[in-house]
Amino acid sequence: MTLRLRRSLMLTPGHRAERLAKAVTLAADSLAFDLEDGVPPARKAEARAVIAEALRTLDFGRRERVVRVNAIGSPDFEADLAALPLDRIDAIMVPKVESAAELHALDARLADHPGLGTIVMLETPRGVLRALDIAEASRRTLALFFGPGDYTLQTGGSLTPATLAMPRAVIAAAAGAAGIQALDAPYLLGLRDVEGTRADAEIARELGFSGKVVFHPDQIAPVNAVFTPDARTVAHAERYVAAFREAAARGENVAYVDGEFIAMDLVPRMERIIAIAREAALAGA
Repeated sequence: MTLRLRRSLMLTPGHRAERLAKAVTLAADSLAFDLEDGVPPARKAEARAVIAEALRTLDFGRRERVVRVNAIGSPDFEADLAALPLDRIDAIMVPKVESAAELHALDARLADHPGLGTIVMLETPRGVLRALDIAEASRRTLALFFGPGDYTLQTGGSLTPATLAMPRAVIAAAAGAAGIQALDAPYLLGLRDVEGTRADAEIARELGFSGKVVFHPDQIAPVNAVFTPDARTVAHAERYVAAFREAAARGENVAYVDGEFIAMDLVPRMERIIAIAREAALAGA
């Protein structure tokens, strides 16, 4: 079983060359260079050139190469795609998606780049309520990302766990149904608040998210730690899978491990835990 580790996705403004150079030295699993909200309108063209140069020259190691482009259908979106070396990008982040039709149009636009994935951002109530249709709209889609800013602006809600519980649960469920990952919003109430970041990440993990977007280097370590299974959890998963395989080899469907009855439908979950731990070890974090 192989997977792409996305415990932490570092979002960095694309017009800041020095920050892009620093990002490739950090322990984030994915690096997203931003052309959208993090870049002033007057500096969009500059950011495209800076990102294109960074993609061609920086050493990303095992880190995923992502660019957040501007909204589908906008003039900036077309300018983004025209300026970027798409063959050096693993995925593009697509903001403010509200319908499956937008991703169908994107598929047609990217027909010459079949290996380019997408991370789809659901940031509005309309997008959240259409999460499953959007998640299943394109084979390019690698993950859904929840962005709470526009969501809370339109609903009038606050950036609290209670307010965000419903959209988080819907997005995690839609991603699970589509067989893709769900990435949680960054913790915005304190970019250098390690404990706040950790607690927020734990809520996301319990809901089924695979990782979290981060805005500050101080957020990477706690987020990676939360989304990395600890040694005890991995050892239990290994015993669980081994006991299941031994029972299956004997032609039996019943087995116990650590006093726990083995449920066949939990075996893929245990295998995923083992795979995440293996990939985390390879990443060195």
